[in-house]
Amino acid sequence: MSVFKENDIRGLYPEDWNKDIAYKIGYFLSDIFTCQNIVIGRDGRESSQEILEYLSIGLTDKRINITDIGIVDTPAVYFAIENYCFDLGIMITASHNPVGYNGLKISGSKNNPIDVISGIKKLENLINKNKDLISPDRKTNLKYLDIGSAYIEYINSFQIDKKKIKAVFDCSNGSSGRFIKDILKNFHGETIILNSNIDGTFPNHGPNPVINENLIEIKTEILKNKADIGFIFDGDGDRVVMIDGSGEIISPDLITAILGLYYFRNNSEKITEYRTVLVDIRSSNSIREYLAPLGASVEFCPAGHGKIKKLMRERQAVLAGELSGHYYFKDSFFSDSAWVAIFRVLTVLSEGNKTLLDFKKEILKYYFSGELSFKVKDVELLLEKLLIKFSDAKINTLDGYRFNYHDWWFIIRKSGTEPLIRLVVEAETGEVFTLRVKELTDIITNNLLVEDKFQ
Repeated sequence: MSVFKENDIRGLYPEDWNKDIAYKIGYFLSDIFTCQNIVIGRDGRESSQEILEYLSIGLTDKRINITDIGIVDTPAVYFAIENYCFDLGIMITASHNPVGYNGLKISGSKNNPIDVISGIKKLENLINKNKDLISPDRKTNLKYLDIGSAYIEYINSFQIDKKKIKAVFDCSNGSSGRFIKDILKNFHGETIILNSNIDGTFPNHGPNPVINENLIEIKTEILKNKADIGFIFDGDGDRVVMIDGSGEIISPDLITAILGLYYFRNNSEKITEYRTVLVDIRSSNSIREYLAPLGASVEFCPAGHGKIKKLMRERQAVLAGELSGHYYFKDSFFSDSAWVAIFRVLTVLSEGNKTLLDFKKEILKYYFSGELSFKVKDVELLLEKLLIKFSDAKINTLDGYRFNYHDWWFIIRKSGTEPLIRLVVEAETGEVFTLRVKELTDIITNNLLVEDKFQ
């Protein structure tokens, strides 16, 4: 499988890509994008330093000026691009992927996303045509810029919560740990910080905040300390999952609804011109039904930051949310930021007496599976069989295949970052929900070996 994905570059390092590929990416980048000044940040993975070195050698061989901002969260790179007017920004990270993976997220000036259409595929083609180009072993002197004070001040501008709240923050030993203590110095309440030491081996739990085993520690701390809420970051700090004071995870699509409440209930005078909210097509129908009466114009969007950022600009959307826990904001460079999401949600909670669990009960009207992941032997054959079996549905192909019926729906799609199939199911009744989840799970797990499953 190629490391040149739809929205970024990602794979096992050095098995799937290595220092020679990193060098070639740097060498050919300016052949595709007009750039003279590039900012680079990285996460704490053990291979990130080597990737930085060889990526930088390739860039300097093309006379590109490089500014290193060290270990930072991904939103800090977005901030640096905008605040210091860089032509291009690169974040070295594999985000939520486990130990052994690494990758690159590339953004253009003004944080315009770079994806498979706008350049990643061209980059892959150039590298494949120049297989004999080998990286030289030498050091490159990088200009270092400490963005800490400016970035912390920027993030703190979103802190407007009013009521004291006790919150647990789990950095997952990822790069969000670099600035967290300074960001929370003036927090209006009490904080408990977990795993803020940056360690690319992720010794305490994995960097994916939607996997249940990675939530055990934060849930334990929430209950032990009688906290109101918990926040767990992924490995590069652009994504956050929120947990109620009872220790129950709140599905990220419901957080999109709460964020919409912030913009449309609390700041309606500021958004008379901008009312579009983009909702990941995997999200519950409850989100659209909750936001529309508030005055939002809710539209489905595909998953993936490249597509979402482009669509946000086209539609001038005030907000976008993904089921994975990425939240995008017009007032933060049309980019995703875990910190902006955290402080917007805290503001909503601090202005009333409702907890996250209260909001869940208010917003969610249906039985919703969340995203289920499977490894299958033949993805294309699976999709073909599902299209035959459920051909009577109204099918939306915005991202994968969403099969819509009058009292239930499901979506099946290929992961953009891992060799997995993703499934989401929602139904109006528990009986239909249980029936359909079992039916679809059986079809997928049998991996098309039992033909009568499709009769």
